[in-house]
Amino acid sequence: MIHNPWLPKNYEIKSSSKKKHHTEERSKPERTITITIKLLLFAGSHWQIYRLSNKQQLLIVHRELATFWENRNLLNKSLWREIKVEGEVYLYLISQEHYTLAPSDYLYFDIDKDSALSFATALRETRKIADDLSLESSIFVEQYTRLLPINDFCSEIDDYLLLGKWIAGGMPVSIKSIRRLQSLTPYFTYMDLRDIIQQAGLEIPRMPALLGESKTKSSNRIINTPNENETPKGNFTLPGARYIEKFFFENVIDIVLNPEKYEPLGITFPSPIILHGEPGTGKTYSVEKLAEYLDFPVFTIDSQSIASQYIHHTAQKISEVFIKAFDSSPAIVIIDEMEAYLSKRDHAHDHKLKETAEFLRLLPEAPKNNVLVVGMTNLYENIDPAILRSGRFDHKIEVLMPTYDDIKAMLDNALEKLPIEPDIHLDVIIKKLVNKPRSDTAFVIKEAARLTAFKGKTKISQSELEEAVEEIVEAGTMSSKERKIGF
Repeated sequence: MIHNPWLPKNYEIKSSSKKKHHTEERSKPERTITITIKLLLFAGSHWQIYRLSNKQQLLIVHRELATFWENRNLLNKSLWREIKVEGEVYLYLISQEHYTLAPSDYLYFDIDKDSALSFATALRETRKIADDLSLESSIFVEQYTRLLPINDFCSEIDDYLLLGKWIAGGMPVSIKSIRRLQSLTPYFTYMDLRDIIQQAGLEIPRMPALLGESKTKSSNRIINTPNENETPKGNFTLPGARYIEKFFFENVIDIVLNPEKYEPLGITFPSPIILHGEPGTGKTYSVEKLAEYLDFPVFTIDSQSIASQYIHHTAQKISEVFIKAFDSSPAIVIIDEMEAYLSKRDHAHDHKLKETAEFLRLLPEAPKNNVLVVGMTNLYENIDPAILRSGRFDHKIEVLMPTYDDIKAMLDNALEKLPIEPDIHLDVIIKKLVNKPRSDTAFVIKEAARLTAFKGKTKISQSELEEAVEEIVEAGTMSSKERKIGF
């Protein structure tokens, strides 16, 4: 979403400040300083963050949001200054140059140990004050050691995932999956990660080396598998998509976790897979859940990560992604919107042919290096036939829109984790969601929770569920780009 700046570039704010003597309680007289706006960095509906000409940063918010933080004892009222712009009254505070001020889901920081420890400290200190608030969408104010929540409804992201995403630069990996986290952050040692997790006041996961290790015959890379004394992992589940769950278990999970059954028969690692279907059917979500279960790092090839204005450079970046995955194996490479790179080659430009050729070269190498390749597309009919041949992508699975039973399974699974009234009747809700994207079902659950909190209630009732589903009906089926909630 694009937000218009509340404060235009070069806008000047006249602000008063006063300094206290270090040795006395009395204050110096107030002095006026001029603050010049340079650039809007981040924005939400009720807040914006700017860079100032002196390299400091400014957080400006609607009064209601500042009052919410004040009422929850997250920030003191005295930290704010008032400003009136075009008839609108805002509150702002200034963050000094060397402190981070950014949304907690900002993806592009070069995270070092000091910045990770600062974030972990803010998470711990915030939880001491507000252990019931969602920090999924929050603002990290390092100067005041706070994560400031942007809303007050419940979250699908726990603190383990929140900290993991910050450490991994936005990759959705929980610190509970410490092997994946280590693969994605090779600049951190296990002891570094242990220090960061401990600083956050969270339970430290077990060291991966404590697990039994077995090597495949086809590679020197190590796959961690449970030994007979280990507690086995829970069953892999995909509520609302049992056929995908069954496919992943039979064709991926069992091969990875029980190589001794398959290696004598010449199967050393799962073959590449294509998931195809309409937008919103749950393709991305399914692969993310698979990666989470297997504790594999994920590398994504999409237009944002590899597109280049230079001819032939895209093919080089494709190769670089695979090499990174090979070095971090076992791992998963996701080819998102694969029709953009692997479409039919009739009348294709030379650089497009080179991109397809690079994939054809790398696909057979992936299983040899313990890398699972998953291609995803909404336009299966546009894929080059050479790519679809067995030996490249052995499995092509159509992911369908959810049925009545699929939606019921999703709702039952989600609601059993939330406080609900006893007289919930899901039939009318389910019927309105049949053949709509799974993201709509996820939205209904989250929106019902938000409405419950907004009304000051503690349990979700039939009323909130029906209000939430009516938003879907009124708006029509939204695309996955408009509503990305879990899928």
